[in-house]
Amino acid sequence: MDDLDRKIITVLASDGRTPYSRIAEEEGVATTTVHQRVKRLTERGIIRGTRVIVDWEAIGLPVTAVVSVEAPPDRPLSEIAEGMKAIPEVQNCYASTGEFDLMLTVRARSSDHLGQLLAAIRQVAPGRSRTIVVLATFFDGRVPPV
Repeated sequence: MDDLDRKIITVLASDGRTPYSRIAEEEGVATTTVHQRVKRLTERGIIRGTRVIVDWEAIGLPVTAVVSVEAPPDRPLSEIAEGMKAIPEVQNCYASTGEFDLMLTVRARSSDHLGQLLAAIRQVAPGRSRTIVVLATFFDGRVPPV
């Protein structure tokens, strides 16, 4: 990966709809060069797709919670993660170190709905858990230096 690849990744990570022609113009290369680079980065698995940034409150999911979950010792984390995947409001699921085994990001319609989701999460992983409700988001989805 060279500097041009890094620049392409940075631009597309910030706005996946940026035209290749704009990137090419800014970098002083041909549009086909950017297209070929994106294709190669995708084939190598470095670029795994593009995403739309959603205003969760605007679509009726204003409550964000971070839920830490302790996995039962007799079940592999991958199995529990698959169970979490079956709960559509679980947005992210990370294996983590420390007191808990998994960390989830959950989107809910209300505090009552969050309670229902926590019950569903406990069905998948009946161990201890900790829930932190997000009060405000100051920034989200930043692109770190590539």
